[in-house]
Amino acid sequence: MEEETEEEELYLHVSVGDVTVEVKGPLDEAETWFEALKEDHLTNLDSRAVSGHSNGSESNNQDNPTSTRANGGAKQKNRTLTEFYQMTDGITKKDTAFLTGWYLEIQEGRDDFTRKEIEEKAKSAKLTLGANVGRDLNYKVEDGHLAEVGERDGDVTYHVTITGEEYVENELINI
Repeated sequence: MEEETEEEELYLHVSVGDVTVEVKGPLDEAETWFEALKEDHLTNLDSRAVSGHSNGSESNNQDNPTSTRANGGAKQKNRTLTEFYQMTDGITKKDTAFLTGWYLEIQEGRDDFTRKEIEEKAKSAKLTLGANVGRDLNYKVEDGHLAEVGERDGDVTYHVTITGEEYVENELINI
């Protein structure tokens, strides 16, 4: 009986601005591919900021301030809503509601969220929202940062638009 050796696989996903580089394959080859793509498309990227890990499912997104690795460990760590709030400077209550929705979608992986869910999450994170969260969310729809996508239990559901994601990453959060 011949014993099969399992080659280490690397999956790496890096987005910087409008450029996304994804590499998946055998560890040795993927590192070579990534280095070549990095030189072509990500010339301003600090090479120490990007490191591959070899279990096949982890990723490191340079433009996404949502997760970090502590001491090179294998466990993915995410920032809390409170930590993101603390990374802002002079945020309005309207933007606090929006940031909370962004957190629900991007960090918690929800497809959409409601006003009530934003209020509950903000309360659990001890964040203060405006007196009329529904109105604040409507303003963010007008700004193009949110889109109404349906209804759940009689409440409007929203999701963050690409413009909204860019607004959070480029203007709200101080990295």
